[in-house]
Amino acid sequence: MERLIGVDIGGTRTRVGAVLAGRILARRAFPTRGVPEVRAAIQEVLEEVGWARPDAIGVGAPAPLDMRQGRILHAPNLPHWNGVNVVEELGRAFACPVFLGNDANCAAVGELAYGWRAQDFLYVTWSTGIGGGIVAGGQVVWGATGQAGEIGHIPLRPDGPRCNCGKRGCLEALAGGAGLRARAQERLGLPLSAQELVERARRGEPGPLALVEEACAAMGQGLAIAAELLEPEMIILGGGFTASWDFLGPKVRAAFEDLSRVRPRLELTKLGDDVGLLGAAALPLHFPRF
Repeated sequence: MERLIGVDIGGTRTRVGAVLAGRILARRAFPTRGVPEVRAAIQEVLEEVGWARPDAIGVGAPAPLDMRQGRILHAPNLPHWNGVNVVEELGRAFACPVFLGNDANCAAVGELAYGWRAQDFLYVTWSTGIGGGIVAGGQVVWGATGQAGEIGHIPLRPDGPRCNCGKRGCLEALAGGAGLRARAQERLGLPLSAQELVERARRGEPGPLALVEEACAAMGQGLAIAAELLEPEMIILGGGFTASWDFLGPKVRAAFEDLSRVRPRLELTKLGDDVGLLGAAALPLHFPRF
């Protein structure tokens, strides 16, 4: 497989790219909607690079899913994707093999194939939601149905805010972008985006700063739990919040070091915003045998 299409379905934006030997030859990005928009974007990049059809399509989705069936089971932040069989829909449209994986696991594939290339690491995406992907001994740890590594749904506060997954006090509810927006509205009465909240915290506004510091403490705690369990050589972070790592990173690192005995390196992804897209494209090359 050489001519690959990567599809990275994000909580707010979807990216589609034509990838050859780790290089993105053409790309499209658009607000996340549904399968028709993904299909149209794939067709556009195929025409741009002059491919009649791809050798394979890899799709990363931020949701509980079943890799064996190719179906999204329950998308807390994207309910209109619930029950969609991505493999059947895109396979029928483009007459090629299609592979579906959790977006954070796909990002771990991207780091393994094209980024840090470490052999034992945890990849964590910190954005609208929070997800994770585990690589051990140079192999992605997928789990029984492809949902391993869901660090965002580790419950940290049993009496904490309700998470979109239905549980209370998950890391995602405490530190994810959607959770922070909800808590800013509830506690401050302000309809702030996560980015606006971080910028106000950076300026020292007490209410936003308290929320952001709580989120960083929760992230540090979640990373410490994962580090104690896995003892990775690295924890690699990506996602929208890492654009403010100069401000958030020291807070996360301090909380992490207070709680963890092990000291993996904390690094940002080498692939930037393309980590999920490149990882999705490489998914067909790393897909597990269930």
